Amino acid sequence: MSSELRQRHSSGSAAPSLTEHRFDEKKQARSRSRTGSSSKHHFKPVSKVDRYSVLLSSILLSLLFVGNSFYPEYTKKFVNLQYEYPDNPGKYDIGIDDGYVILTFIVVFCLVRSFLLEFVLKPVGRNRFHMRSVKSLQRFGEQGWSMIYYLFSWIFGFYLYYHSPYYFNIDHIYSGWPHDQLSGLFKTYYLFQIASWFHQIIVLNVEERRKDFWQMFAHHIITVALTTGSYYYYFTRIGNVILILMDIVDVLLSFAKMLKYCGYSTLCDYMFVVFLFWWVMLRHVVYNYLTYQTWLRAKNLMADGECIAGLAQKRCWTPTVVNIFLALLGGLQVITCIWMYLILKVLVKVIKGIGAEDVRSDEEDENSD
Repeated sequence: MSSELRQRHSSGSAAPSLTEHRFDEKKQARSRSRTGSSSKHHFKPVSKVDRYSVLLSSILLSLLFVGNSFYPEYTKKFVNLQYEYPDNPGKYDIGIDDGYVILTFIVVFCLVRSFLLEFVLKPVGRNRFHMRSVKSLQRFGEQGWSMIYYLFSWIFGFYLYYHSPYYFNIDHIYSGWPHDQLSGLFKTYYLFQIASWFHQIIVLNVEERRKDFWQMFAHHIITVALTTGSYYYYFTRIGNVILILMDIVDVLLSFAKMLKYCGYSTLCDYMFVVFLFWWVMLRHVVYNYLTYQTWLRAKNLMADGECIAGLAQKRCWTPTVVNIFLALLGGLQVITCIWMYLILKVLVKVIKGIGAEDVRSDEEDENSD
């Protein structure tokens, strides 16, 4: 009896046969294959929703470009501003056909967001900051997009505000109403804003729901009502001021969250304090001051534009119209106060040394994936 057989008998176990050995090798290979496949799927750079969003929006915009080159009579409303004053070139009125440009902007937002999310921001998170959690990559990409968008929106809006007659002059926000002669740049800005909020409603209902879904949904609905309503009633000046107040705070919030996902917890906590200061100053102090001034002075400053029975007027206001806008502004502040409560809970954690956390996290723990 060979030494191998003696060892087998002495150990009380049989050595694997050639067939068993090959079976084990195949089993291990299948295991490695499944692991590799799972890993590839886990780190798949392009999600189906965003991949289809990039594809479909690219096709639509390409068709629009080609159509506008050969059949501009059918597509010009989608790419050109409407209602230019014939006797005042460069100045625009508003109208129902502005909806075509809004639709184009929505498609552009779908393309740009999905492209940046999947082909720029997620790869940066994965390769530069070594993120491995699918949800962390998704959150990093979303906050990166938010920071880019709100920064661009704030710069655009503040540029218009800085060169406006109502720059640090509340009276000029309402005096001379209706402000029905918009520059091409200002009209583009406002249609861009309306489209962005419609797009955010779409995104909110497509992405995985968060804990504050209903607050966000209510916020977006109110904001759409305010932006479209203020556009229709020529209240675009106060709309511009409120939007820039909101945008810069969102830039700080998104940046703080990105620091958290990148692992810079201490920097995140410092940025959170900066964000909290400007949140309180702009979204509570300045915002409520503007709302109060609107309630106190807007009707007197716009007295010449009040509706008069039996008189044909291009656009006029009634106390009910102004009160509806004030109610919407108040509703927006209520939601902001709810978020302020959640932010204060995060502040308590920062003070205790736990660190800032995203109050918009999913119902399930992020590590569950």
